[in-house]
Amino acid sequence: MSSTRRQIAFFSPLPPERSGIADYSAELLPYLARWVDVTLFAARPARVADSLRERFPIRDMAEYGTTRWRYDVALHQMGASMYHDAMYAVLLRYGGIIVLHEHNLHQFIATRTIVAQRSFAGYERELGYALGVDGVRMAIEISQGRREHPFAEVPLVERLLDRSHGVILHSRFTQSQLLSLRPGLRTTVIPAPIEGPSEPPLSRRELGCPEDALIFVSGGQVIRSKQLPLALEAFARLREEYPAARYVVVGDELKNDLDLAAWLADRDLGDAVMYAGYCEDLRVFRSWLAAADVVVNLRHPTAGETSATALRGLAAGRPIIVSDHGWYAELPDDACMKVPPNDGDALLVAMRQLACDPGLREAIGTRAAAYAREEHAPARAAERYVTFIEELLADAQVFPQESARGG
Repeated sequence: MSSTRRQIAFFSPLPPERSGIADYSAELLPYLARWVDVTLFAARPARVADSLRERFPIRDMAEYGTTRWRYDVALHQMGASMYHDAMYAVLLRYGGIIVLHEHNLHQFIATRTIVAQRSFAGYERELGYALGVDGVRMAIEISQGRREHPFAEVPLVERLLDRSHGVILHSRFTQSQLLSLRPGLRTTVIPAPIEGPSEPPLSRRELGCPEDALIFVSGGQVIRSKQLPLALEAFARLREEYPAARYVVVGDELKNDLDLAAWLADRDLGDAVMYAGYCEDLRVFRSWLAAADVVVNLRHPTAGETSATALRGLAAGRPIIVSDHGWYAELPDDACMKVPPNDGDALLVAMRQLACDPGLREAIGTRAAAYAREEHAPARAAERYVTFIEELLADAQVFPQESARGG
């Protein structure tokens, strides 16, 4: 590593934004700052949490173009929500190292062009960039209502990759997806950092949950790909054997994707399912996971994302049930229970096994906590970040102008 401290321009959503990547960045930054000097660039600097403001200089993203010579490199935490819109524009103009939290950005691209910019032509250009003439034809068919948007099939990430100096990923699955598009891409896989519990969790009583109930918890954004209907249908069948069981859903509800309240109203689950909503306080969210007997964290289809909820469940020592698909398939078999995507019967079997066997829950939870502690420690992730940055800066083919500073 360099004997002098590198200057890093760090782009990311930041707390209090309702973004998992904002929480991710807040947890990573203190460890990254052990190795490099970090300046935060935000779309709305005045909103950034005081805990970060007290420790790091914060600049408006609009300032980067005229000050970029001060930094060795820009590091962009890129995801698929519109919190990344301003960052995406900066990245396309100036380049940088990308931490790509999901390999499929199609929904994001469609939203920023068709919806935010009111430009179907912009969307057509992106399909054309990715697929050539076939992409333009596809866009015409979409505009004429003759086909649906191929959100799952076409990731629309090619332009971003072509502007990157290198890409940090959190799974081999995502790495393989990107290398199939750009075989020469410089990438590294770094396990996503997650903080272990740092304070005693709130009790079940404080959370308003029965002390003797068997509690299942699903957390994170309430969207259809989390397969909540499948999980709740399996839970309804499980309650025939365990009538005292409860299911808690914790997260931000997107009604244009899945109206959970309406879905529950059509089923006879009564007070067995509790929707706790979004937790402004991360401690409360972690407390819900710690209070769970079982965490259910499904995903299908996947856009290559790594689930912070799953990692927090592992770190809390909870047994989790995951889809055997994408990043989730890379978790150790003995630290979780994996079920095939869209298989309600297999899910019910896994839920029943954990419900009836406290010893099994404890054994899986113990291995889960050890795995999270060893593989996902933020200090270890930060060091690997810096190693990759140094490798790229040392490569004249990646930075032909010696470094990003002065470029």
